[in-house]
Amino acid sequence: SVVDDYLKAAREAKGILLLNIQPGKADFLGEIQHFEKYLRMPDVGVAIDPEWSVRGKQTPGVYYGQTTGAIINTLAAYLSKLVQENNLPEKALVFHQLNRHVVKEENVIVPPLGVAIIKSVDGLGPKGSKLVTYKDLMKLRTPGVHPGFKLFFDEDTKNGGKLMTAKEVLALQPEPEYVMYE
Repeated sequence: SVVDDYLKAAREAKGILLLNIQPGKADFLGEIQHFEKYLRMPDVGVAIDPEWSVRGKQTPGVYYGQTTGAIINTLAAYLSKLVQENNLPEKALVFHQLNRHVVKEENVIVPPLGVAIIKSVDGLGPKGSKLVTYKDLMKLRTPGVHPGFKLFFDEDTKNGGKLMTAKEVLALQPEPEYVMYE
């Protein structure tokens, strides 16, 4: 019912709904497949938070988890199959990345037909540190993966910090094609 409420709000705003998956100790594909009913709809995509994918005795939020480019390819292939089988428009698959350690072997990512893969740089904090993180992580972006950037209303403005303006964000190189505010 929560997803239904958010889907209704997204549709009223003429937007899309991104289901943000933070799997804990589960696997991304299983969690995403749980929402297949929604993913068969034209206006629903997926975002994943690799830092919330932990193993063993690790606790989400205490340890940074991770994923791999191969797993991202598996998720993209699953979405591509849904797009093809249901004659859907291109779906977004966003992966949030806050440092080099949360996505391993990123260079193997190959966007399949019908899926736009977006690398969203997801660091918290003041403008200076966000710019350094963006520049560093965009060096690793593979061909065909779209650049993205994430801003946090609360975390980015702590201790007197200012939220980056649209002009500042669009001055980033490469220019983000996707910008998320949380």
